[in-house]
Amino acid sequence: MGWVKTIGLASSLGPLIPACAAFRAGVARPSEAPDAETFFPGDEEPGTVSIHALPAATFGFSGVGRLIALFTEALADLATREDLGALDAQAGLYVALPDPQERGFTTGKEPDDEDPETPEERVAALGARVVEGAFSASGQPWRGTPARLFHGGNAAFAQALAAAGEDLEHRRVTAALVCAVDSLASPETLNFLRDEGLLKTEDHPTGLIPGEAAVALLLSPASASRKAEQSTPVFLRSVALDADPHPLGAERPTDAQPLADCVISALGPLAPQAHPPLLVSDHDGQHWRGHEWGMLQVQLHSREQRLAESSAWMPAQSFGHTGVASGGLGAAVALRAFHRGYAPAPSIIVLSSSDTGERAAIHFSSEEPSAPGRPRR
Repeated sequence: MGWVKTIGLASSLGPLIPACAAFRAGVARPSEAPDAETFFPGDEEPGTVSIHALPAATFGFSGVGRLIALFTEALADLATREDLGALDAQAGLYVALPDPQERGFTTGKEPDDEDPETPEERVAALGARVVEGAFSASGQPWRGTPARLFHGGNAAFAQALAAAGEDLEHRRVTAALVCAVDSLASPETLNFLRDEGLLKTEDHPTGLIPGEAAVALLLSPASASRKAEQSTPVFLRSVALDADPHPLGAERPTDAQPLADCVISALGPLAPQAHPPLLVSDHDGQHWRGHEWGMLQVQLHSREQRLAESSAWMPAQSFGHTGVASGGLGAAVALRAFHRGYAPAPSIIVLSSSDTGERAAIHFSSEEPSAPGRPRR
């Protein structure tokens, strides 16, 4: 599907290189949210809320402005390794964003402005402001094709990547910039999560710790890697998408079959002597995600016994819950693991599960595919 030329990252642990090094070392840097607190019956004083926020770039920002600040930081990190101004007018832009309604804010420029009724319209309004604002702030206005926007929770980045790979394969674009940005650390979002009972607190240990991140991944034709001076090229082999009829948090828990289908489809047949892939999960501490993770192990073992030997990484332990950006964060972790030589297998599968039922698996590999493939759906 393509060669991952480079990637830019904005996270609570910094840009791509130091953030991935910190994650490998097991470092986390949570802080107290300045504008949020909890209060439970019997408490004499309010409790604090832990978040994984950028050290400075997003301080004082909320809602749309916070997403613009995050996206700008990711583009700035990407610019240290790639000149976006060198991309031609046929380069494609694919951006995954959260539904603002699920983050407790509106996209209007005035506080009383109301958002459209459908998620597609709300994300379109959000994307227009975020994309223009971030590229303007970066000093490099986008010169390629108009941005294509994606939403659907944690799986949105995989959806954007699948569309980019398909366009690249059919030569509709010359290169693809695939981005994702999300923040659960805005004051409005923290209040929303608290009211929904989703936050991890002393009284609710199976909740999530809010995080924020932005990712910008540059995908090029696989043939371009042969001309590049890069010791370990990383290839996007496939993206598998599916839907689970039992959304996370539903009364009837998932059996993880749709997610297992995605893993098997994205990975393809496992050769007799092949190492089982590394799994990078978006499990974040919520009990229904933990249930799905456990059921996934059962499903994979029943289909291919060697998959039970797969190692697993969970970036949320260091970065918190990053929502729509979690798939991109997993891609960043995978890319650096290949480049630095500590990936435990030549294949890495990044898993994404949206609360609303979308499931996805992204297959990255250090081994070039013998023939291009298409996204498996």
